[in-house]
Amino acid sequence: MRLIITIAFMACSYMASAQKTPPTPPTPPTPSTPSTSVKVSANTTSVVTINGKTYVSTDSSTPVKTEVKTNGKKNKSKSSSSSSSSSSTSVSVNNSDFTYSIRASFDDFKTEKIRKILMDNLEKDHLSTKGDTYTWKKLEDGETAYSFVLSEGKLKGSVNKELNSNNAVDKFVALGEKISEALSNN
Repeated sequence: MRLIITIAFMACSYMASAQKTPPTPPTPPTPSTPSTSVKVSANTTSVVTINGKTYVSTDSSTPVKTEVKTNGKKNKSKSSSSSSSSSSTSVSVNNSDFTYSIRASFDDFKTEKIRKILMDNLEKDHLSTKGDTYTWKKLEDGETAYSFVLSEGKLKGSVNKELNSNNAVDKFVALGEKISEALSNN
């Protein structure tokens, strides 16, 4: 009987050891994340439409090398990837027999430059503001002689040539040229 108990004990011990899961191998060390360097270049594209003709100019700046944080540490890299940031400006001018108009869209940071040009060239008596929107509007006999509306990144202007003198219309055309030039320059 002792032999049976010994065999039974050995069998139970063998079965118990067979049911144990093997030990988990150690986790290999995590390889470090390669650092990244990014080259950023800014491209500016200006589009101007005058009397139906479209003119496009592109200006590129020198690439800039930057450091990127990876895993909370600054890294410098020998390899690099590239991305670009672009700036866009669009100016449309229409000069017909009865009206002169200008529409422009541009980066918000150029709004202050355009506001200054308009303040220097339009009558302050006809200026009204609402929030970040500046409106110059002159009425003649209940009709709009001219209207310029400037908001962040947008300008819309129109001049009724029948309600303005030739000299005034020439000044508005020159103003449109100043605005176009200011927007095409960085």
